Amino acid sequence: MSGLSPGGTARSRFLVARGLADDGPRSVVWQPADPELQEPAYLGWEIGRCAPDLDRGARHAVELLAASCVEAMHAGSTRVPTDMRLRLALAAVGAEDSLPAVRAVLERARTGDPAVTVVLGPPGARTPLVFDGEWVYAERMRVLEERFCARVGGRVERRLPSHDGKVTKVLRAVADGPPALTDEQKRAVRKALTSPFALVTGGPGTGKTTIVVALLRALSWTGVTMEAIAIAAPTGKAAQRLQEALASGLAAAARDMAEAALSTIPPEPQTLHRLLGWSPSTGRFARHENDPLPHRVVVVDEASMIDLAAMDRLLRALRPDARLVLLGDADQLPSVEAGAVFRDLCAALGAERLTVNLRVASDPSAQRIVDAARAVNAGRVDSHFTAAVTTRRTAEELCFEGVEHLAAPWTETGEALLERWWSARVASLEGFAERVSRPLRMRDGQLEESDQHELRALFEHYGRARLLCATRGRAFETGAEAINDALLARLRGGARPRRWRAVELAPGTPVLFERNDYERRLFNGDQGLVVRVDTGDGSGARPTAVFPRRGGFVAFPVDSLTDLVPAFAMTVHKAQGSEFDHVGLVLPEADMPLLTRELVYTAMTRARRSVVLVGELDLLVRTVSRAIERHSGVAERLASPEKCPLPPQMC
Repeated sequence: MSGLSPGGTARSRFLVARGLADDGPRSVVWQPADPELQEPAYLGWEIGRCAPDLDRGARHAVELLAASCVEAMHAGSTRVPTDMRLRLALAAVGAEDSLPAVRAVLERARTGDPAVTVVLGPPGARTPLVFDGEWVYAERMRVLEERFCARVGGRVERRLPSHDGKVTKVLRAVADGPPALTDEQKRAVRKALTSPFALVTGGPGTGKTTIVVALLRALSWTGVTMEAIAIAAPTGKAAQRLQEALASGLAAAARDMAEAALSTIPPEPQTLHRLLGWSPSTGRFARHENDPLPHRVVVVDEASMIDLAAMDRLLRALRPDARLVLLGDADQLPSVEAGAVFRDLCAALGAERLTVNLRVASDPSAQRIVDAARAVNAGRVDSHFTAAVTTRRTAEELCFEGVEHLAAPWTETGEALLERWWSARVASLEGFAERVSRPLRMRDGQLEESDQHELRALFEHYGRARLLCATRGRAFETGAEAINDALLARLRGGARPRRWRAVELAPGTPVLFERNDYERRLFNGDQGLVVRVDTGDGSGARPTAVFPRRGGFVAFPVDSLTDLVPAFAMTVHKAQGSEFDHVGLVLPEADMPLLTRELVYTAMTRARRSVVLVGELDLLVRTVSRAIERHSGVAERLASPEKCPLPPQMC
């Protein structure tokens, strides 16, 4: 058998048959034990063979350095450090022992050895890899960082006409609410009204949505039409939740005819991809610098979830005189893709920070969640944490109030916890079995009004509680898929199979849609519910996935949706943009790098009334002590404008 080659085994056999050399990779970088490293290995090989004058050992070192850059991007960083942390970057691709050889190649690049600089050049060189001080970038990531920071810098430096007197008058008019704005919220609204680029950060309960409502009211008072305002969020669920909150807030705050009209036809929150005109068929966005968005004001919520490429795409699509307002929680988990952009922007430019939690005044349970989350965010399981947390030894002891720690391994408490959660948080609805299985009637594409009322009650029930997991798959019993298997088996009243098919999702299953389907207007992260629907065509009631939409519901037969998964449990990442009354965070039994304080903080702050932390104390302590480390140059570049060399006209 010939060796594995990106050129294919046919290529290898062809070369061998003719007595020619096969330069295909035979090093460990191309044959990693971890299948997830196949792409970094292949791209590393491709970059390495672009340096034909290097000896095999040096070329292999380049391959490993390139592979570590690709893997770093997969892990959320935009660059790789060349100091003592380089060993960790190489270890991520199984090449820790190659540190001396990689350092030797880096030194040759710094001294200008042309055999190396053809693939590893200085800033400005169009080489696959770029060394920049104590960092190595994939060239496209460095260009993306520079371009993004130049655009941000151009917007920050732009000055809007001063209308302080008018802004003060308008702010005074909207500050009385309802609800009345806090001093922090007033400052945030003023910033959004007077700045071309405004940042607002704060945890759940600090009133970010109230700020958006007040901003819309203030803009309407200054004569900005609603058509000139765009509101977006990274996921369908976040956009849906924002839409509901805005509708409620605007209706409550309307005082005159203008505001009454605003509450009737407010800007509709949409996903960022939809705002920017993403086309799956072409793989391109319709909106960019040559065809910008028409809006004068763009407001984006849950900005911590947006990666560097998407944030750059947003700035490229803004017209030069548009105002951008980003709201989010800089302490939450950053985006899945490369970058921690919102956190970096807040650190470099400063943000209006909301610290007052508005829920705690009337709810002691909310105060305990806030106190525990603050301790976690500070990286401490200390007296402040323990004072806010009640330790439970068994699932039967859980009260679902405040913060409880079920301090036991999953093997001992997992089944009991799932049974307790099922009975107390899922099947606790009066008449649960009958209500979730009762056929609903749909005529002419619309559910009957009485059935819509019942659906709203079911969605409200399921929206009160969710189990959150660190991992997704079935490799661990604590993964979201494994827990969904167990709870779905309880719903179906049968044994737990290895895997569920979509058509087996029983009525009463909360579901999550996992891709963007522009034809159906279903988006990644949309949450729905499986019910039985009779369309009146004589085929009887069929399992149907129903999703809430403004003023009603949309429904699709379950067997027509291939990207539908149960959502009794979901990963913490998938839960971003959602809030529940009750949250259970299930930690795996073994420690792993993805367990960080940001993950625990994000999970805890999804909850309004209670949090159950599941896992042994020593694992929880290690998790909280570990922060996400993403290597990015955004904050550094914004602090040093000379590092953003693009001309102002491109910003």
